[in-house]
Amino acid sequence: MSTNQNRATALKMVATLGAGEPDQSLLTDDAVWWAPGRGKLGNEAFLKIAGSFAGMFKSPSKITVFGVTAEGDRVAVEAEGHAELTNGRIYRNRYHYLFMFRNGKICEARLYNDTKHAAEIQG
Repeated sequence: MSTNQNRATALKMVATLGAGEPDQSLLTDDAVWWAPGRGKLGNEAFLKIAGSFAGMFKSPSKITVFGVTAEGDRVAVEAEGHAELTNGRIYRNRYHYLFMFRNGKICEARLYNDTKHAAEIQG
């Protein structure tokens, strides 16, 4: 796939992550995720965590993308998520996603965020 197609796929994944329903059609069957404090996770384990986290939001997180860098089979996305939690607190976290592609689908994803903010806001 082209770099532009990979870029579009990465942006779609970021949007669906913010909505709490990651689009699994964008992932290879053997996709691997890495997240701070969790390490490497299989796709099923990561999607379960993402779903439980999204369950704390009153409505889907609004994702604002600040920058995208795409080169070949790698796409980096810098973004911010904003949502009101069911406990009334405001979640606003910065993210850096690094997606690696194989045959037009995400085969590996690394998610970097402000883990201190996430821990504080969850109480």
